[in-house]
Amino acid sequence: MCYDFSKLSGTLAKLPQFAVLVQGMREMYSRNSESGETMMSGKFLARASAFSLTLFLAACGGGDGSSPLNGGPGNGDGDQPDVGSIQLLASPVSIGSSEASTSDLTVLVKDNKGVLMNGVDVEFSSTNAGTLQVERGTTDESGTAIATLSPTGDPRNRTVEVKAIAGRLSDSVDIEISGTALSISGPSSIAFGDSASYRIQLTDSDGNGIANQAVNLSSNSQLETSSLTTDANGTIDVTLNAGTTGGTDTLRASAFSGDATVSAAKTISISSDQFEIVSPAANTEVLLNTPQTITMRWLENGTPVADGRIVSFSATRGTLSPTNGLAQVANGQASIQVRSANAGPSTITATDQTSGLSTNVMIEFVATTPDTLNLQATKTQVGLGESTEVIATVRDPENNLVKNQVVTFQIKEDGSNGSLSTSTDVTDSQGKARVIYTGGGTGSGRDGVTIIANVGTNISDQVNLTVAKQALRLAIGTGNQIEEPDTVRYIKSYLAVVTDSNGAPIDGAEVELSVLPVRYRKGEYLATTDGWVPIATPTQAERDAAEASGEPLEPLNPVECAAEDSNGNGVLDAGEDFNGSGSLEPTNSASTNTPRVNTESDGTATFDLVYPQSHCTWVRVRLTATVRVEGTESVETSEFYLSCLADDLNDTDVEAPGGKYSLYGNARSCSNPN
Repeated sequence: MCYDFSKLSGTLAKLPQFAVLVQGMREMYSRNSESGETMMSGKFLARASAFSLTLFLAACGGGDGSSPLNGGPGNGDGDQPDVGSIQLLASPVSIGSSEASTSDLTVLVKDNKGVLMNGVDVEFSSTNAGTLQVERGTTDESGTAIATLSPTGDPRNRTVEVKAIAGRLSDSVDIEISGTALSISGPSSIAFGDSASYRIQLTDSDGNGIANQAVNLSSNSQLETSSLTTDANGTIDVTLNAGTTGGTDTLRASAFSGDATVSAAKTISISSDQFEIVSPAANTEVLLNTPQTITMRWLENGTPVADGRIVSFSATRGTLSPTNGLAQVANGQASIQVRSANAGPSTITATDQTSGLSTNVMIEFVATTPDTLNLQATKTQVGLGESTEVIATVRDPENNLVKNQVVTFQIKEDGSNGSLSTSTDVTDSQGKARVIYTGGGTGSGRDGVTIIANVGTNISDQVNLTVAKQALRLAIGTGNQIEEPDTVRYIKSYLAVVTDSNGAPIDGAEVELSVLPVRYRKGEYLATTDGWVPIATPTQAERDAAEASGEPLEPLNPVECAAEDSNGNGVLDAGEDFNGSGSLEPTNSASTNTPRVNTESDGTATFDLVYPQSHCTWVRVRLTATVRVEGTESVETSEFYLSCLADDLNDTDVEAPGGKYSLYGNARSCSNPN
């Protein structure tokens, strides 16, 4: 007689075959121990028991050539399971084009008798740039495998065919992806000979802009644009210059191609009226808090329109007077005033609300009183003869960017004998003045170059640069494997890569290493079907509430606490013992196998991170690598929780590393030492 694996936990010990196998394993372990060979007692016995179970099942017909257990896979022809039917279901069958949109895929596999099959591998695939995430590629006891489809990486409207294969059978389903659209915003009527600004926006189903996408534009009028590719917000701004005669024009936009094409069109009336802002001129600079009069002219067939017509004004920056933005036409003109307390461009638009006729002009409000100067460089480390831009940003007392201010630049110290491209520059609309610094022919030492910038009276700042033979780049990384050299330690290998500014490897660079704790967790391990999972220890009130409701207890994430050694000196200073335990938590859980490594000819060096198994899951560390070459320093850091070996968490018949509870306790508060 054979047994279902899921029901064997209470009966295996009573079976003579199993008892003999376990006794044999114990004797073998005893002989190994007496002979001086080391083996992991707990893990070894548990895994030996699992091995014994495998031998037992094989002995009673669970191996090759046997019939499937509980509707499990048979051999069929060759290595293919004997699948009777496969059904692929999608929910929903129509999703949006944003990356947040998903469709849940479920594959149902049965044998020829209609029994759900366990342990059958299912192969998923998709067409038309669909993105699949397989969550369970092998059927479980319910006979199902599951995956998720998303449009990630491709915002086009399209149809994606998803296919699932189990054994020699397959099924497929079509999923519609839609919601990507183009829109055009701007005035619906402009005067002939005038121009107007229009914004074309390409968005996905959630309204997110689609960047770096080519858009085709067409119009009977002249179009002015610097780019036909969407910016980071999915937009293109275009200026339409109307002709010299009235009529109707259509601005058209389209993106993508074939069945995925999206398009938009806007009909624009080209009026024979003269409807234009005559004062001030475009790009006029207006001082802050100073009223500026905006005047527009409206003529029909060269004659002023009747007095009393209403024109509506609006501004993207500044306050209008009157505040409702309405002005009456007199002698063919209407005026309004605008002022602003903050600097920057403002587009003033005049509109006839009846016909939609519209025109606009852009002015700029500027600050004139410098108060602070901030000096920065795009690169603070440069190689010999290499250049960097030095930028001075000037602001007024209200933090407005100040335009048209003369900024002077001067080298105060420079051990490399470098140079500046100019001694003065004038701030632009962003309040910025710029010069180029070029390093000299020798190294300056760390921060050996000092550049000073001045504006106005006694307003200055400075920046320090380093000129070195090699401007360094440092990277550290690791893989997804952990070594278990013995029963108490884990080892995780890392790679450091050191290159110069051109990406060439640096041979013989010394990389200094350090590992310090930054956070720790409190809680316990919960045994689940997926293995040991760290959770916050439930309170008694939570347990009572779950019992009263009849619902399972919902696990919460472990409690996270900041490392108490806030200044990193390794000494318990006043105010650092947050939980009152009398010691610093957490301790230094990990170290590298060497305090420093030297790169080889390819610019790489390897080292190991070593830590106790009991500290995995519960301690977060910061790994820091520092390299110095000829006065140049580069630092790279990486923060992570110490990982456990997957095998040590997957088997809940074996105690999790370090036991059930965190070595820092399981209280729900960081101020509690328990």
